[in-house]
Amino acid sequence: MVDRVFLGISIMLFCIGISLPMFTLQKFFVVNDTFSLLGGVYQLVLAKEALLASVIFGFSVVTPILKFSLSWLVLSIDEVNESKRLFAIRKLAMICKWSMADVFIIAILAATIKLGGLATVKIHIGLIFFAAYVLLSMILTHRLLRNYSLQPTLDTAIRQP
Repeated sequence: MVDRVFLGISIMLFCIGISLPMFTLQKFFVVNDTFSLLGGVYQLVLAKEALLASVIFGFSVVTPILKFSLSWLVLSIDEVNESKRLFAIRKLAMICKWSMADVFIIAILAATIKLGGLATVKIHIGLIFFAAYVLLSMILTHRLLRNYSLQPTLDTAIRQP
């Protein structure tokens, strides 16, 4: 039950986090640009930076959605169908290896935008919601995988008592 609550809250935090403004970029004390994650991806598409937009969208939006879907699948499969549960557990473990890439991308984005003394970056509530989603999602994943021993070279997962 707790895991389902964690999943629901993390989905809400994620949706709010990617929609609300994360950063305001102030250049030369005159120009202010405020970006949410989705707005930033949209601006990159408009600037014909499709590759960068795809990478950010893939790691920051698609990967978490896959992680949510697999978490929901693990939580909804009953104990009788252990083979399907193990399949979902293996896939969830694989996705989790890439799930921190979204945090890394946000950090690189913030560091790149700084531009020394030419610009300043102000953090907004969207980044706080996104960070809360990341933390709660990590806790949920740990709780879902804690009873399994996953061997990277084997094609099986062994449930531990």
